Amino acid sequence: MMKLTKLFSVLLIALITISCSKSDDSSNTFDYNKDNLAGTFSLTAFKSKKIKTVKVEGFDVTTTTVATGDTFDVLYKFDSDNVVTMDGTYRVTEVKTQGGESSQDAFIIVLNSEKINYLVKEATTELTLDGKTFKVNNISRTGFKINFEETLVEDNGDNTVFTEEWVFSK
Repeated sequence: MMKLTKLFSVLLIALITISCSKSDDSSNTFDYNKDNLAGTFSLTAFKSKKIKTVKVEGFDVTTTTVATGDTFDVLYKFDSDNVVTMDGTYRVTEVKTQGGESSQDAFIIVLNSEKINYLVKEATTELTLDGKTFKVNNISRTGFKINFEETLVEDNGDNTVFTEEWVFSK
């Protein structure tokens, strides 16, 4: 009987501990809404990929372009009036591959207090920046990630798949 009481006590303590940790986890949630987005964020990562397939004399020719940002010194300030101000610089390295051959180019993006409109769509966890709608992921008190994906198919059968990922932190 003593062993059964000890076992029951241990199970009860474990259950209480698990219940408490679950309630603590829910207090750490961070809702995606305009109030939580308002503020200044640093751009910390950028990557895009464009895969374009065209028909050339009956053959599919695919060109893949991958752009990766680095050397970030950019701030995005989300104001309560649905305007984001972008200021700073970062470098983009672009690698284009077609038929086993590659070329590389690099350039600097300069944002000089540029302003664009934004719209928070809480119900769908989306953020529209200057007319382009991104899916918002991993939003927390310290930052968030946005992703964009688009597939375009032309009348002649040529198609383009484009993806982007941006990471912001406070």
